[in-house]
Amino acid sequence: MTTAPGFCASLLAVCLALLASGCATAPPLDASGTSIGLKPYQIEYQPQFDEQLVLWGGMIVEVDNRERSTEITILAYPLDQRQQPKLESPSEGRFIAVLPGFVEPLDYPQGRFVTLRGRMFGTRAGTIQQREYLFPLVQVQAAHVWPRDFRNAGPNFSIGIGISR
Repeated sequence: MTTAPGFCASLLAVCLALLASGCATAPPLDASGTSIGLKPYQIEYQPQFDEQLVLWGGMIVEVDNRERSTEITILAYPLDQRQQPKLESPSEGRFIAVLPGFVEPLDYPQGRFVTLRGRMFGTRAGTIQQREYLFPLVQVQAAHVWPRDFRNAGPNFSIGIGISR
């Protein structure tokens, strides 16, 4: 039985497409209904955004366990299509993510990156070094802490063609 070269090429193309689609990862959080384009730094100048649903992410600066909740201060970065913080972009301000109850600080370590979905519910005045700052408050509905090497965690495969005698 012989096979046509066109059939082999088609079969190879289908296999490669299936392999590539299997490596694609879906964003970790549902972005439907979130306010696209709203940045944390804008809240300082326009604090009327209460009740907005946001999808924000960035670097964890501090974890503060309080009596009934945990507050995580986050240095915001824009998100890419996979909802990963784009570290090569300028930061977009800071915000405070509020989670109910006690959160283990080692689950949200300082310097790690997180993406979260939540609803804004006000602001809080504070300082960054000696400058006054108005922090947006976000009641977290869902959060994803990225692994330390998330920027290098893409698919890693290669295809080779060899000639044999």
